Amino acid sequence: MDIYSKLSEIKSNHKIKLSEGKDFTQAVSDGRMLDSPDCIADKIILILKHYPNSEYISLATYESDETSDHKFCYAIAAPHLSS
Repeated sequence: MDIYSKLSEIKSNHKIKLSEGKDFTQAVSDGRMLDSPDCIADKIILILKHYPNSEYISLATYESDETSDHKFCYAIAAPHLSS
């Protein structure tokens, strides 16, 4: 299952909204995202376990260091996002 199919499944199952940041979508489309769809899903589920009232989650990226060309996903509860 690709990342966007997995994200769609999570949104549907948990009734949340996800905001994929520009860097996140670019890393996915360029094939530079190192996290698997399951790993990204696990990060979102972890937020939902710790913050069960979360309705909005923002997805972004980080690099392990300045020399890295690969991106990792991070997810944060973002209650300030609007629909």
